[in-house]
Amino acid sequence: MDYAFPGFLPPEVGENGPWWFTFHQVPNLPEALVEGKEREYISWFFKGLAYNPSAITEEDIDVYASHNSAPGAMRAGFEYYRAFPMDAEQNRESAMNKITTPVLVLGADIYPAVGGDFPGNFGLGSTQALAANVTGVIVPLSGHWIPEEQPEFVINQLSNFFGNSTNDGTN
Repeated sequence: MDYAFPGFLPPEVGENGPWWFTFHQVPNLPEALVEGKEREYISWFFKGLAYNPSAITEEDIDVYASHNSAPGAMRAGFEYYRAFPMDAEQNRESAMNKITTPVLVLGADIYPAVGGDFPGNFGLGSTQALAANVTGVIVPLSGHWIPEEQPEFVINQLSNFFGNSTNDGTN
């Protein structure tokens, strides 16, 4: 859901992705600047990437902040972004032999923190570079936090997608 694979970022998000992709890759600096301000930092993402910010409650943010304040937690999250260059290389290699299993890609409708609408499901093209049988769906009135913002829609999409499969792996 709402993910573009490193190595296949769509043009509308830029070659390196949004600003935080690059910032999170800088060694040690994000940790130094965010330490003690984890709640404020992650709140920006929860509120700014949501179409409906009230879908992520203050209590939800408290839970995430508590876990992200643990020693090494933010570093672990930043390391995920620091792996992007190697991930991109591995993804481009994997794209030579596309995944044949059917894949469902749910994408957000709007991203307030990055200026609003992007044309279409930005994860769709990225996934199509890696898989041959991809279905893309834009989740209406949803930002990045799709399950929290549109839970019933997600449940319906997953039920439809997986409900159409048989035990032998065919559609």
